Amino acid sequence: GPPAAVAGTGVGAAAGTGAGAAAPAGPPAAAPEEAGALRMKDLVARVATATGASAAAVRPAVDATLAALGAALAAGTALNLPGFGRLRVVRSREVAAGGEMLQLRLRRGGGGAGRKKGGAEDAAPAPGPLAEPGEDG
Repeated sequence: GPPAAVAGTGVGAAAGTGAGAAAPAGPPAAAPEEAGALRMKDLVARVATATGASAAAVRPAVDATLAALGAALAAGTALNLPGFGRLRVVRSREVAAGGEMLQLRLRRGGGGAGRKKGGAEDAAPAPGPLAEPGEDG
């Protein structure tokens, strides 16, 4: 998929907003308030529904997971998560108030399509950024 720009690296910004990330398969527990945005309460509700546990019970695990993902991205660590895909930081820069803007590249599954015999990805050119310079706020 195309690279996604994500502002910040904290729990709410790196993974909680779902920018550039697809929602897990299955029926949503609640409709997001904003089209295209997966909010923390929606994510917690989906995890609770998928596991059969209460929202209160899954919230600490969701918080810890998002914190770990945010820390990995802040450190520039690539993520390889089945069911989500391969995610890596393409570019990063500091922004006002001590924040950080990360441009990410997410490659979702495909059942091995696009892989060479040796397991390396095809060298297809990367698409351009989603936002033009100055549009990222």
